[in-house]
Amino acid sequence: MKMKRKVLYNVLGTFFIGVAISCSPINATERDTEAQEAAATEQAPMLMASLDVKEAKPVDPKKINPSRIITPGGAELYNTAPKPLTVEQCAQCHTSVFNKVKNDGGRHRIHCQDCHIEFHSYSPAKNNFQEIMPKCSQCHVDPHGPKFPNCITCHTIPHTPLNVALNDLLSAECGNCHTGPADELVKFPSLHTTEVACDSCHHSKHGNIPSCMECHEPHVANQPISECLACHPVHSPRQISYGAGTESTCATCHGDVYESWFTSPSRHAGVACADCHQSHGEIPECSMCHSQPHDPKMLAKFPRCLDCHIDVHNPPVNK
Repeated sequence: MKMKRKVLYNVLGTFFIGVAISCSPINATERDTEAQEAAATEQAPMLMASLDVKEAKPVDPKKINPSRIITPGGAELYNTAPKPLTVEQCAQCHTSVFNKVKNDGGRHRIHCQDCHIEFHSYSPAKNNFQEIMPKCSQCHVDPHGPKFPNCITCHTIPHTPLNVALNDLLSAECGNCHTGPADELVKFPSLHTTEVACDSCHHSKHGNIPSCMECHEPHVANQPISECLACHPVHSPRQISYGAGTESTCATCHGDVYESWFTSPSRHAGVACADCHQSHGEIPECSMCHSQPHDPKMLAKFPRCLDCHIDVHNPPVNK
């Protein structure tokens, strides 16, 4: 037991002596020595750099790494001022942007530098992205009026300015720009006025022209849209009008009449349906074209043309 206490006292004595020594103040001589060593360490690179400059000599071409190929040139390489980058040169790096402008650029198919006056100067430290990006106001001054001041709200990608996705702002303001269709829908009410919103037809993007067949069954199989529009104005579909060339459409419902007219040897076969039937369902009077086809005595005896000309679409047929 006494031996263990003796060992413990020796250990503690050694510990406290070490602490006292480490906490003792450093004299002035020791401080000066340490400061001089630190200063020498800091100045060493600067002294070495100044020595390098004084002793610098031209590089010996024979001492250049042989695996490193250096193209000879000299000062003449810099005699000619560089030309501005071409669109093709910009596209070598910005290929996706080039293709967007090429396919959907519209009037933005211009030289890149016409918009990008300053480029390749973005600095993460400065965070100057907005400062170097082109501004729409460089060319456009309120193109859609004061109600649409923020171009990027609709034209989200300046390189494809015509690809404008429909949003709530556009859907609510169509009539501000498209006054003609808006007035037509009100003046000639139809289901297109009361049941169909603008973005129901012109969906996906601004300027989208939909197919009538998205909602309506065609009169005939594979009927082209041009035939629909030949009779039905889009924004006033009940104001049906007919013209030459729409006879095949008439035939889809009026097949028997069309066959009689189409095969008739009379002059009526050369008259378009719309020349007589100027509106759908209209039954014209023969006097529209034939004022007095026979002498007065015959007309007095047979005042009704159809008493003899039974089939108006094939008038030579007699009773």
